[in-house]
Amino acid sequence: MKVDIERVSAFFHEACGLSDDPSIDPEDHLAVIDAAFLSSDCDDFAWVLSKITGWPARTALWNIGPSQSGHHSVVEAPDGRLLDVTGWTDKSAIAKRAGREERLLTLHEFRHHPFNFSESADDEFLEALLGVFDVIDREPYRGSGFQILISAYREILPSYGDNDPHSPPDYGP
Repeated sequence: MKVDIERVSAFFHEACGLSDDPSIDPEDHLAVIDAAFLSSDCDDFAWVLSKITGWPARTALWNIGPSQSGHHSVVEAPDGRLLDVTGWTDKSAIAKRAGREERLLTLHEFRHHPFNFSESADDEFLEALLGVFDVIDREPYRGSGFQILISAYREILPSYGDNDPHSPPDYGP
């Protein structure tokens, strides 16, 4: 089901707790979507993007203190380019957003798994997340090839009632 950017933005403004941040204008729909997936929910975005493209999810890590680190999850295309909600990106851009030097940012196997949704056609969060791919007007998301991949992913999603309650959920990228 395709949705409009206002509806997708409103969902994530609430679901990601962005309504608690007065610096985020709820009427700037693209900024709301970016805030949701350049911060706390980048793992969910990368996980679904990996499922759609078949490319491996990766986690960029950086230190923010003696015993703390920050991260941002992306997918890595076969040619080595990185992809997140902003479109094509690289370690330099990720480091700049994190306020770090690129040399201090390392790329690792995907270290995080989604916890906000189940991989089911009936899951409201997943439906809204897939809606992001419908509404962001950035490459490669606007390309017909990418839209075909999204449609193919949607078609294979089981209904919640179709899931075997005795089998574990598939959380791998």
